[in-house]
Amino acid sequence: MIQTLPPQKTSNGGQMLISILIAIAVFAILTHAIFTLVASSFDLINFNRARITARHLAQEKIELVRNLSYSDVGTLGGIPDGILIEEEGVSRNGLNFLVKTSVIYVDDEFDLEAPEDTDPEDYKKVRIEVSWEGLAASRKNPITIITNVTSQNGNGGTTGGSLVVQVLDSNGNPVPQAQVHIEASSINPPVDLNQNTGNDGKLTLPGAIPCTECYEITVTKSGFSTDRTHSASEVTNPIKPHASVIDGEVTQVSFAIDLVGTIQITSVDSRENNFVPKASVPFRLRGNKIIGTNALGQYVYKFDNNYTTDGGGSYNLSDVEWDTYTILMPSVTSWDISGSTPLQPVSLLPAGSIDFTFASVAHTDHLLLTIIRDPQQNLIASASARLYDGVSFEKTQVSGEADAPDFGQTFFSNLEEKTYQLEATASGYLNFNGSFDVSGYTTGEVILTPE
Repeated sequence: MIQTLPPQKTSNGGQMLISILIAIAVFAILTHAIFTLVASSFDLINFNRARITARHLAQEKIELVRNLSYSDVGTLGGIPDGILIEEEGVSRNGLNFLVKTSVIYVDDEFDLEAPEDTDPEDYKKVRIEVSWEGLAASRKNPITIITNVTSQNGNGGTTGGSLVVQVLDSNGNPVPQAQVHIEASSINPPVDLNQNTGNDGKLTLPGAIPCTECYEITVTKSGFSTDRTHSASEVTNPIKPHASVIDGEVTQVSFAIDLVGTIQITSVDSRENNFVPKASVPFRLRGNKIIGTNALGQYVYKFDNNYTTDGGGSYNLSDVEWDTYTILMPSVTSWDISGSTPLQPVSLLPAGSIDFTFASVAHTDHLLLTIIRDPQQNLIASASARLYDGVSFEKTQVSGEADAPDFGQTFFSNLEEKTYQLEATASGYLNFNGSFDVSGYTTGEVILTPE
């Protein structure tokens, strides 16, 4: 008997399903590419339309300038002063445009330069910059048109001096495109001006009205620190007072700015409490740069602020200027610093970052923090320091290890205001014997000589 088997199913159905999935994937890829191309085309069209409108606005402003009298070509509160507005918003074709106008005198080298050139205001340079917002914003590509304007007699025919602003970084290199704000409210007409330095880090402004310590200058740049002049009402004896301008003379003022950094500060408990994080510790952070002295001849520091660590014992400072910093306790405090890592003071480099930890104990009126080093200034761990007065006080402390907040340091609190003897020993070093006069918060340095 012959048995007939049922017909077997083929794999045609599976192959067809795979083909359909591949076709859908290819279609999706092509569709995405087409939509991306169409969207990019619309963006390009919108950008070009906005750019054309911006160019028309810049041309309108230039034509306005060309039809003004020479004496009126200038910005309100600028050097030179005039009737033009430094920044103004304009709405056109559904977009918001920002029109910036800059006018400065140019001291051309063809007839010498100030101070040899007694009339350095040779002509005026006008710069019109138009930027816009929206989906096709100008971003870093605004429309810019520059033109020179001269008077009929070939020079400005004005009086005044030349104000030169030089901006350098921490290494003494020029800082291009730094923002310079100049304000002088006591002269007539008053000055309120914003300009940028050139590629040489310099801004030259001939035709500045003569005055004594009246030009308040502030210099900065995005991502950089700030430097400025100070008045006697802010600092009794400022190192960099507001600039003075003398008729026919050149006044140059230099400023230093550079990239800012960060400082992460952590407060911890004492060695006896295993250096666990300590919350809500107030502290004072002071830089080393000074801006002048007060009426008593004491330094006025550029950076000197009080802070308090948070619930986790941390405080993070951003946008900090490069400088050498020291952490102190406020004048009225419940705590004393019993050690720190890295050792104070700490130096922050431009665009740098520092993690700083300090240990704190209950405040006492008189104490001694010793720093134990070798002749090469390296900190020494596990050094024994015995402090005694030869009468009734004797205590021994051991300096911390390399990963501890008191690395190479020993701390003695609750002392009296008098002279103590200190004996320090460490393996591989000769013994140290010396005396320290303790009064208030006293820091002493111990140098151990290798055997």
